[in-house]
Amino acid sequence: MGGLHRIEHEILGQLNPEQREAVLDRSHTCVVNANVGSGKTTVLVAKLLYLRHMENIRFDRMIVLTFTHKAAEEVRRRLEEREGSLTPEELSGFGTFHSVAYRLLKQFLPVEELGYTREFTVLLPEQELELARELIRREGLRIKYPARLPKRLEAAVRLGSRSRDSVEGKRLDKLQDDIWLLAEALEREKRQRNTMTFRELLVHGEALLRKYPIAPDWIVIDEVQDSDVQQLAFLDALRGRDTRLFAVGDPNQIIYGWRGSSINACFTLAHRYGARELSLPVNYRSSSRILEAAGRFKQYGDRLRGSREIQGRLRIRQAYDPLGEAYYLAEQIRCLREGGVAAGQIAIFYRLQAQAELLTDVFERERISYQVVTRRERDSGETYLEEQGISLYEEDNWESTGMESSQASDVRLMTLHASKGMEFTHVFIIGVNYGLIPLRSSGFEEEEEERRLFFVGMTRARDFLELSYYLQPGMPGVASGESRYLQMIPERLVERVDYIPGKPKAGCQEARTEGEGDQALQAPPGQSARRETSENSVENTAGQDSSGEQFITRRVRHPKYGEGTVMEENEEKVTVDFGELGVKSFLKDFVVLDAAGT
Repeated sequence: MGGLHRIEHEILGQLNPEQREAVLDRSHTCVVNANVGSGKTTVLVAKLLYLRHMENIRFDRMIVLTFTHKAAEEVRRRLEEREGSLTPEELSGFGTFHSVAYRLLKQFLPVEELGYTREFTVLLPEQELELARELIRREGLRIKYPARLPKRLEAAVRLGSRSRDSVEGKRLDKLQDDIWLLAEALEREKRQRNTMTFRELLVHGEALLRKYPIAPDWIVIDEVQDSDVQQLAFLDALRGRDTRLFAVGDPNQIIYGWRGSSINACFTLAHRYGARELSLPVNYRSSSRILEAAGRFKQYGDRLRGSREIQGRLRIRQAYDPLGEAYYLAEQIRCLREGGVAAGQIAIFYRLQAQAELLTDVFERERISYQVVTRRERDSGETYLEEQGISLYEEDNWESTGMESSQASDVRLMTLHASKGMEFTHVFIIGVNYGLIPLRSSGFEEEEEERRLFFVGMTRARDFLELSYYLQPGMPGVASGESRYLQMIPERLVERVDYIPGKPKAGCQEARTEGEGDQALQAPPGQSARRETSENSVENTAGQDSSGEQFITRRVRHPKYGEGTVMEENEEKVTVDFGELGVKSFLKDFVVLDAAGT
């Protein structure tokens, strides 16, 4: 086999027909709808290698845009596995939108025309806000409702005073304060200080590229569905007349509408440039049962096709309340760990970050090693710069907290938003109640995004997925009982596990991926088995009521609410007054109250 044929075989040999078609495509513009788990990074890297070796396009003649530092590093890593070490100059066009704009402004484009020097720095969002507040004090500007300043200022800077008569501009004018004067003063001050914001990297980059084009041979974009209007404008300026464009994305995974991502990004590119549209329909991640259930929430494209014959397991579970579920999850994690599942392959997803607090309290008490993973997304992106002691690339900005241990031995706790781009063998999505999943929406677009978010969460699971809801959620605005999302999943795909008060649990409700179905879970794991009678669970003291008759005061201790006084008790339920924390009622089969002072 000749050298080129051998290289071509190495690049294309492991691809399926749809992937191979995408790599071989030489259209002026090609937009690939890469369904979840369909190997989009594999295709993207194969495309780059094919261009380099079969089309003789140097890497430094390519611009490769990603949305996170993690994705950029993954592309680099895979290229170097095949190519060996690559120089920074060769990969100067590889990175996030913001980091590529930064390098162009630093190295190639005449920023002096805009009133900057090449030594310019970049403001973090909180630094820009602090500068604005300094100007308010120094200039004596009148700004109403300071809590609204970040959003109002962003809009005023973006629009500029020339757009004051637009619908959005008139909305800003309603407060009749000095917001426009502040925006103008801020722009002058940033130029005087030789500094610009993340958004301005793209704005200034776009303006100069239209005058001084660089016209790369190819532009390759990952996760194009997350592009906002400004990023698409920067892309348009970056592209020369003969530049070919290859974009990979999935409109079913647009979950950052509040950051300005456009639901029409994939379609906008396709129609603006007359693109050829391809699809990667085969999912290599999730088992067929999980995939079919998740497909009920897919909004665009054809039905997902799975490549795995293993059916896996999908379970819908009824929980009494968040506290009981936290103990249940601790027990399930023990079962999985004893069965040989790595803790790093187990994840618990929730809709709101506040839901993590109770889980972490219980996991600390139960000695479950965990990490809380958060993903902070800023409106303008997260470009941090080496010169300022931070990373050069827009990044996921993961924050992890938890018990001391190595990451490989930690169960992951995260919001559905933070789960994007990740995968685990075992996933638990909790709180699938209306008001949480989905959140209450003010319009059609928000509702559609909630649905896509649930789709993203479900498709993180490879072998096992459990969806649970609360009978007693105990959270404002959250309805009792299962969300309509669960009712959308065909019963033939799921096992249902219901909470039945009054019955002891029957063994470990292990989240296995093979074997017999589970029996119904009745009480928090590890609690009903060690449940004591009420005589042994409380401390009894004598007292007198106003009539002089004797009564028994019982003091108990709850793991979360602390010490309290039993107000009422029967065979099934106990009601306790915890003072400032209020009166709480508990099912005895679901919680153990220790005697106070023990």
